[in-house]
Amino acid sequence: MKPRKPNLRSVQVAEIIELSSHLRRIIFSGTSLQGFPQGLEGAHVKVFLPSTGDEAQKMRSYTIRFFNPHTNQLGLDFVINRHQGPATSWAKKAKVGDRISIAGPGLMKLTDFNHHSYLLVGDITSVNAINGYVPRFNPDAQIKAIISVPTRADIIEMDYDDSKNTHWFIEDESTISLEQQVQLIAKDLPKDSHVFMGLEAGQIRALKPVLQQELGFERLNIFAVGYWKQGIDADRFGALKKVNPL
Repeated sequence: MKPRKPNLRSVQVAEIIELSSHLRRIIFSGTSLQGFPQGLEGAHVKVFLPSTGDEAQKMRSYTIRFFNPHTNQLGLDFVINRHQGPATSWAKKAKVGDRISIAGPGLMKLTDFNHHSYLLVGDITSVNAINGYVPRFNPDAQIKAIISVPTRADIIEMDYDDSKNTHWFIEDESTISLEQQVQLIAKDLPKDSHVFMGLEAGQIRALKPVLQQELGFERLNIFAVGYWKQGIDADRFGALKKVNPL
């Protein structure tokens, strides 16, 4: 049986917002977004980039920051000046009026929003996943979020009050590792907390023994997504994850 082709929506760039030197928000619009599912901030869509020359069309996943059904506008954040790749290159050069196609949205990694305690660990590539999850959690839940960003200028405004439960780990200022920061912040959380990690693949592999063996979190409650892998392009990384899941 042939795989079902995704339902593509053709959209165009309506607005570009420079959030920081490493993060560019691109707002897409189009009549094709009529009927796009609402309330799925934190889920991902597939972005189909324009073909170049003889190369096959490239596809990448990006997390929804917002969708406005009244204006049919979809906001996605692209990391730039950080990694090399076709999506990064496209986003860096994008201008109002440029067209691409999207498919989705896909499923969220976390689905239980009524648990009593959560630990979320992400970086600049997964900040919108955390932004989408936290407002869904039970208001009485104990929540600790750690978001790693390259510089202080990369701290962006969240859609929730991040002063109460979110620690921004600033890479070029920190004197300890991300693993050490997680240990400090997560050591007093209940051991049956639900844990989300959205990070570079090597960081996930380094953090798993810290979470399970040193901090005692339950393996089945850890949900990890490798958003990227240092030194390997997304196509190769996707193939590697199928052979050796994180």
